[in-house]
Order: sequence, then C-alpha cells, then structure tokens
Amino acid sequence: MRLAATIFVGIALTGTLHAQPAGPIALTLEIDDCPKPDEGLSQQELVKRGGERFDRGNTLYTQGDYTGSVKELVGAYCTIPFPSILKNIGQSYERLLEYEKAIGYLQRYADAITPQTKRESDCAVEPMSDKSNTLRRIEVLKRLEAHVFVETTPPDATVTVMARERRVAYGNSGKELLVGGGKYEMIIEKVGHKTERRAIEVKIGKPYTYFVELKKLEGRLSIQTTPSDARVFLDKRFVGVGRAVEDLPATSYSLLVEASGREEHVETIEVLPNRENRFNIELKPKPQFGRRQLIVFAGIGGAIATGSLLYAFEDTAIAGVGSLAGIGAGLLGSYLYLPEAVPLGTANVTITTSIAASIAGIATTLAFTDDQGVVEPVLGASMFVGAGAGYYFGNRTKINPGDAALLNTTMLWGSMAGIGFAVSFGAGRELTAGLVLSGLGMGTIGGLVMTNYYDISRTHAALIDVGGVIGTIGGLAAESIAYRDDQNTTRQEEHAANFALGGMALGLILAGVFTRNIDEPKVPITPALGTVKDASGASTSTLGFGGQW
Repeated sequence: MRLAATIFVGIALTGTLHAQPAGPIALTLEIDDCPKPDEGLSQQELVKRGGERFDRGNTLYTQGDYTGSVKELVGAYCTIPFPSILKNIGQSYERLLEYEKAIGYLQRYADAITPQTKRESDCAVEPMSDKSNTLRRIEVLKRLEAHVFVETTPPDATVTVMARERRVAYGNSGKELLVGGGKYEMIIEKVGHKTERRAIEVKIGKPYTYFVELKKLEGRLSIQTTPSDARVFLDKRFVGVGRAVEDLPATSYSLLVEASGREEHVETIEVLPNRENRFNIELKPKPQFGRRQLIVFAGIGGAIATGSLLYAFEDTAIAGVGSLAGIGAGLLGSYLYLPEAVPLGTANVTITTSIAASIAGIATTLAFTDDQGVVEPVLGASMFVGAGAGYYFGNRTKINPGDAALLNTTMLWGSMAGIGFAVSFGAGRELTAGLVLSGLGMGTIGGLVMTNYYDISRTHAALIDVGGVIGTIGGLAAESIAYRDDQNTTRQEEHAANFALGGMALGLILAGVFTRNIDEPKVPITPALGTVKDASGASTSTLGFGGQW
C-alpha cells in the first residue's frame, strides 16, 4: 500500500498531523530542524509530495544508498510527519553503522506509539507489539561496543582506556579493544618511553584506529674529556670538543673520543632516563716503542761494558777484541730477544739507569782508588747491572716516556751540578767522587718525586735540557767576558765552574717557566655544541665557545 493512502487513514483517525515530541535521548536529529512547509500548498499536495519522497527513500534503501535514503526520508517526514517514517530512518542509519542516530530515531518512533495508535493497514503489525520489538532492538544496539585499535611505534605498548578514573578496557597495542560509546581517556605506556594520554570519543559499534608514536624517555648526557681538545662523537655524530652536554632519548649509544697523539676511546654507553649521566674520559697517550734505540744502545753499551770488564787483564788488545765482541753480542742478542713492542718509556729508563749506574760505579770506585784496573771493570759491571735494573723497573712500573725523560733530565743535571761544584772547589779525587754521587743521588730522588706531581712530555723535558745547555754556555761566555784578562789557570777554572753553575740553574729555571704550558691543548678556545628547551618544551641546538685560562 502506498504511503499516501496510509497517511490519509492516519489523518482521518488522528486529525491534523504534528511532529512527534522528542524522546528521552538527548540527541539532536535532522528532524529537529525541519524547514517550514510551503504555505501555498494544500494538505493533499503536501501528502503527495511527502509520499514521493518516501517512495524515493525506500527505493534508495533497497539499492543500498543509505545516505540518500536518509535524506529523502527526512524530507518526507518534515513534509508529512508520520511516525512510521522515523523507524525507516532509524533502519537506514543502522545500515550506515550510525548506531547512535539509529537509536535516536527508533526511540522517537517508539515514543510516538501509544495504546491509542491504530494499525496503518490490516496487514500492518499491531502498534504496541511493534513498539515492544523496537525497544528491544534499541537495547541490543545500545549494548554494541566500539572497536578501538591502537597501533604504536615501537610496538607492544600497553593501552588502557579510562572513564572517570575507572578502567574500562586494557590490552596491548596491535590488538582490538571493545568499549561502549562515550568519552574516555586513552593511556599508552611502554617501559623506557614517555606515557601518552589522549582524550577520545567513540560511538556505539563503530571502529576506530589510532596511530601513536611513543618517544623515548630522555636523560642528560654530560661528557668531559682529558685532554680538553679531544673530539667527541656520538653514534658517528660530532657533538663537541673537550665536553658535550645534551638531552637525549634514554637508550644505548656508541661513544668515540679522539685526540691527536692519543689512543681512541670507543665505548657503548647507556643513557638512563630522568637523570644526568656523567662520563669523564681520559685518553691515554698512543704507545711509543723504543726497540730500535734500545738495540743501538745495546751494541754501544755492550762494546763499552765488555771492553771495560776485560780491561781487568790490563791488556788493551784483549779489551779491544772484547769491545768488538760486545758490539756483536749486544746487537744480535737484543735483536733476537727484545720484544717487538718495547715501550719507549722502558727503553729510555733502561738507557738512563745504565748510564747513571756507570757514573755511580766510577764515582764510588774513585772514592777509594784510581787504579784503572779496578775502575774499568766496575764501569762495565755497573753498565750491565744498571741496564738490567732499568729494564725491570720500566716493565714493572709501565713508566711513560715523559716520566723517563724527566728522570733523565734530573739525573743528568744533578750529576753536572756535582761536577761543577767539584771544579769550583778544586776538590781532589775523593771529594769530587762524593760531590758527583751526591748530585746524582739528589737528581734521582728529585726526579722520582717530581714524576708523582707532574706529567710532562718528552718534548717538554728536552726543551728544559736545551735551556740548561744554553744557560751553561751563556754562563761560560759571561765568565770569559768578565775575566778575560785573568791569566791564572786555577782561578779561571773556578770562575768558569761558578758561572757555568749559575747559567745552568738560570737556564733550567727559565726553561721551566717558559715551557710550563707546552703540554696544554693547542686549542684554548673550543667550540661547544648543546641543546636548550624553549617554553613549549621543544629542543633547539646551540653553538658556543668555551675554554680555560
């Protein structure tokens, strides 16, 4: 039966048509804002126009165009507000999965049915029975849950849906959660990452997909290097010179610190969240090896020591042959048995102690006798003993080249001071030997003490030696000018020794003062990269300069 005929029946039974009152669902529907009908049309013309739109709505519904069906049916209802049209609109919205509007229209239809409502036709369902079925249908639709799917980067985060501090759903990202329609707070969490909170509003029975990128928790990384001109790289990214301070995601990083003349430091570091992670990196000097110079010295020292030992026979021929044999034995033995990687510090201290032991042996012997048949063998034995003791000491202490050079400097100039005082005093053999031993001993003790408080390079020690040599030469030159007319040989030697000692002391002191910063980094002002956060919390990079004075 066509709608027009049905509507006429409704008019006859109920009188003038009116829009039905709103039900308890507080939902704004399209029919709540119907345009006013054309006042120039008669009731019959309105019914005809409404019936045409109703027919088009039903046809579109059958064809699956539910959006078009809703539009036509709403137009029909606004023209001829007949209750059964509300049910048709609700069914169209149900097919569109717009369950809230479907419930709204079905509720309006149910509210419009009263015990006095008559059947639209003999074939129509009894109104109160249809109302009961519609209400049950509404309850079924209300129980439909929204399908919430959350995808996160990284995956396997936990998702919690809260409603007024009550948990209504819980699960993992990548899996579907079911919740009723309404407004919620969705909380996404993963260990080591910032917690994300989102306000969501879902409708009954509809699917929702959310994509959430979780940011790692941040920690502050602070790196300080020694030397202060070392370059710092993090995951192959340059971050600073001497120091680096950055706020970074809490995870593992590959740290590389490098500097000229130093061993690279490579380490995997862990930045822990919500704290300052401090790292103090001290780069070790690159290992220097002294095998070649030790082989050369072994040849020279072997010749001197062997010849001196064989001089005990007081036969220069035997001593000469022994020296040649000592060269060969020293070169061949050291070449075959010395390790490939003899540390430079060990090689230096071996040579230094060998020479110092020779000086000590000669001086000690001369304090008792000047017999060369005794002095020479003691010299040879002292060289062997000193070399062995120096090599053992260097290996045990892992002495660095700078400390070895410092010992060499203090022992050298201590011995030179002893010789200078001996000449200045015009001392005899015994006193000269004592002064030389005293100078050597004081230089040795002073060098050992200084190595505990100062860390200098070989270049630094060599420049101090140069200062001492220049000072000594300057002192001798000053003496020759001041006493050029003095022909007394004894006084000349005394004056020369005094001026040489004074020049040596002045040269060593000035060299120490002028070279005090030579081991400092060559870049006193260094660029510094960092990050700061603005008022909104966004990070930005900064570039500045820093240094030490």
